[in-house]
Amino acid sequence: MSERQIFSKILRLDKYIYNDLLNLNGALQKGIAIYLAVATLTTLSAFRFFNGMIEFLESNLVLFQGEMSEEEFQMLRSLIDELSVIFIQQDSTTSVLISSIVSTSVTTVVGLVICFLILKFLLRKDPKPTDLLIISFFSSVPGLLVFPVLFIQDPLVQALLVFITSIYALIAFGSGIKQVYLLRNIEVVLVVIALTFGGSILGSA
Repeated sequence: MSERQIFSKILRLDKYIYNDLLNLNGALQKGIAIYLAVATLTTLSAFRFFNGMIEFLESNLVLFQGEMSEEEFQMLRSLIDELSVIFIQQDSTTSVLISSIVSTSVTTVVGLVICFLILKFLLRKDPKPTDLLIISFFSSVPGLLVFPVLFIQDPLVQALLVFITSIYALIAFGSGIKQVYLLRNIEVVLVVIALTFGGSILGSA
């Protein structure tokens, strides 16, 4: 099965793709490569989005002047200037990009540990850590669709595209664990919530 076929089936939420992937030679290595590509692209897109937001605020700053006191307006201007300097520096710093990817990966691993515990002890399944990793890595494929954010200028369109691809990836993950572990819909929702919020909360602790 070629990469194009794999991506197509994941994006179409094929009912058998994840069971096929678990039996695919080199699936874990391919999954890691996909995940790193998506994490890099998502991080760059986030930088691009925040830079776009700052540029939008800078160009429309005068619209806020009539709604604020002079002191509040100057504070807002100073804040935007500081954020602009920060993101310009971050956008050109490889170490910040690597740090962001590492942080995202740690959060993902923490979320998957929580999912493993829920599947094993609460839902009485027999999950394998490598299987969960493969499902998670390949379900991140929708994140590749965020690529246009790097070229789109409109912050609203950027935000919408980032949001849609993030939700799409969660749906793909839910589809994967449902297929492999034969879960009910409510159980899928529980595991997806655990991955999303459990990883975010404990990973940042």
